[in-house]
Amino acid sequence: CAGGTCYKSSGINAEYGEFTMLVLFLVLLLTPCLLATDDSYNYFDFVRQWSPNSCYKSSHKCIHLPQGINYWTIHGLWPSKDASHYPSDCAGGTCYNHFNMSTVPDLLDEMTMHWPTDYSGGNKKFWAHEYCKHGTCCTDVLPSMHEFFATALNRNKKLDVDVALKRAGIVPDLNKPYTFDQLDGAMKTSFGVNRATYWCRFVKGDHGSIQLMFQISVCLNKSLSPVDCPAEGKSCVTSKPFYLLPFSVINAEQ
Repeated sequence: CAGGTCYKSSGINAEYGEFTMLVLFLVLLLTPCLLATDDSYNYFDFVRQWSPNSCYKSSHKCIHLPQGINYWTIHGLWPSKDASHYPSDCAGGTCYNHFNMSTVPDLLDEMTMHWPTDYSGGNKKFWAHEYCKHGTCCTDVLPSMHEFFATALNRNKKLDVDVALKRAGIVPDLNKPYTFDQLDGAMKTSFGVNRATYWCRFVKGDHGSIQLMFQISVCLNKSLSPVDCPAEGKSCVTSKPFYLLPFSVINAEQ
């Protein structure tokens, strides 16, 4: 109203208001769908780690691994969409509260020796993290927790990184650098893949910065056979050499 005179809203304004309300309704209706986690994936990253290269001069304090471990160990079996995206925590946060190793008693000894953590949280916390974050997102292929862990242990034996590297002449040595061409050749010869994914970190050595390659992913399709990975290196400078430190390095630090 203005000056005691009131005006009726035009039909156009009324229609505009109705249209606006419809848009808001649709946004509210679709928001849960838009925010829902995309749990699709195309392949698995089967990641193994070399603790000396991960722990040496690291910001976190590594714990002692079980006696006798001087080989590559499993980090995880991760369903992945591409080189940068992957589904996670597909069962929600309650998975961590209900995680129970009683379903895999026959696997515990092998997991302790081939899937340990060098972080202070301990194995159970580490295994819960791996299953709840990653294992719950591939139940179409590995429907149970037992099958998830058992499959990773089986693939670890079938796709033996220690054997592959040793066959290519890549063995732990404080003073001997290796090239990524040698590493690619090892992956090709042993696993039939042209491209694996590598993780590296740089630390200060006696003669400057050196590159330590601490993780390797051999990618697997949904039939759990090796395939080429979509990306070569997460953090490696492949034009520079890398080192593979012996376990004596971290044993001396602990």
